[in-house]
Amino acid sequence: MSSINFLGAASGLPLDELVSTFVNAERDTKLARINKTKTTLDASLSGVGQLKSALASFLDASKKLSTDNLKARAVSIVQPEAGKEFISATAKNTAAASSFDIKVNQLASGSRVESADGAYSDSSAVVSTTAGNLTFQADGNSFTVAVTAGMTMNELRLKINDVSDNFGVNANILNVGGAVGTKLVLTSTITGTGNDLAISNDNAELDAFSTVPTGASAGLAVTLAAKDAVIELDGTTVSSKTNVFDDVVQDISITVLAKTPDGNNAKLDVATDKTAAEKNINDFIKSYNTLVSQVATLTRKRILDADGKVTLESGALSGDSLPRNIMNQLRGVLGSTVSGAADSLNSLYSMGISMTKDGTLEISASSEFNNETGQARFDKALNQNFDNVAKLFGGDDGLISKLDAFVSEYTKTGGILSNRQDTIQSQLRDNTKASEAASRYIASYEDSLRKRYAALDTLLGQMQRQQASVTAALSSLPKFTSSSSS
Repeated sequence: MSSINFLGAASGLPLDELVSTFVNAERDTKLARINKTKTTLDASLSGVGQLKSALASFLDASKKLSTDNLKARAVSIVQPEAGKEFISATAKNTAAASSFDIKVNQLASGSRVESADGAYSDSSAVVSTTAGNLTFQADGNSFTVAVTAGMTMNELRLKINDVSDNFGVNANILNVGGAVGTKLVLTSTITGTGNDLAISNDNAELDAFSTVPTGASAGLAVTLAAKDAVIELDGTTVSSKTNVFDDVVQDISITVLAKTPDGNNAKLDVATDKTAAEKNINDFIKSYNTLVSQVATLTRKRILDADGKVTLESGALSGDSLPRNIMNQLRGVLGSTVSGAADSLNSLYSMGISMTKDGTLEISASSEFNNETGQARFDKALNQNFDNVAKLFGGDDGLISKLDAFVSEYTKTGGILSNRQDTIQSQLRDNTKASEAASRYIASYEDSLRKRYAALDTLLGQMQRQQASVTAALSSLPKFTSSSSS
């Protein structure tokens, strides 16, 4: 069995421990700086990512104050009877504030087509002894059903209902019996006066199941004509081929759902949505204040207690001037005036929104620099100058456009923060390479030391053996022995 040689085994000296001490000292010297750099870079990369995300969130909240969102219209309806809907409505942002009295006289309906009484005794009656086609049409829509020879009435019903391009025709069979017998009933969902269901054929034998005959007479007749929806809008009669009245009042869509009771009409009001606007503005203030707090956390300095112990670690971007520069410029944008806005409402301050000493925004209850409190100016702007509020925030020159242009330079792909992230990631890759190179150096250094000390160990071992041999030889000499004895 081969023996295992340990460094120092020959000389008896702690050479292995000595080499480990040298290697550890060299490793600590080489890797300490590299590891510290990596820790700093990791924190910076995380901090830049957090800053980018915080700015993007603030911008998203800001965009809810664009012109279209601020001009959103609130639609309110008073129904004639509680618990039942007679009309519904939506309004575009461009709709004018308005109020209307609406009477629903008639709902739009589709047509109904039936076979004559007594024409058929049951649903197994044969439609045609020869093949042909039935074509169904209404308001420009059409589809065709192929009738096979010997097809029954029930088979025809099933085929009409199953055809893939059926535009809304439903076929049913009524088994009434007696003088009425069995009737084929077809209803169409296509509404509007003049849009009755028409059925034609290419085989006169199918005239019995058509409204437009190829031969002498048709076997089906329209028993209920398609109708328009009819309403009275502030006393003016208006009709629509469907139950939806689009732009009868410009930029407002009204849907009728039921006929209103006599003498009891529905009431429709369209107004600016001040509640939604107030919420969006408050969300904007909250989002900005969150951004201020996040940046303060990212840039804070380390705090020590009286004994010099760390009580709060520094932020990931402590000492980095970029976050502070961003916030300084952002405060400049928020404090600026909007050239396209009304003179009386061309800044956040004029709307009652001011900046506190700690850099956050608030709607102040104080009247320190104005006869009115910030809250009073805010309420006045929403209640009396709503369209001017939209001009302040929205538009090509509005505050949101300015914020978008500024913040996007930092948050967009290829923007300032993205480039900063790319730079840090490149530095991290270089740091990894430096760490790998240092590890290779340490391994080489350790190998070199072990070889050198192994040679030293061997040499010392030889010297110790020679010394022992010389001592043994001297001790065997007579003179040496007698002298030693005396």
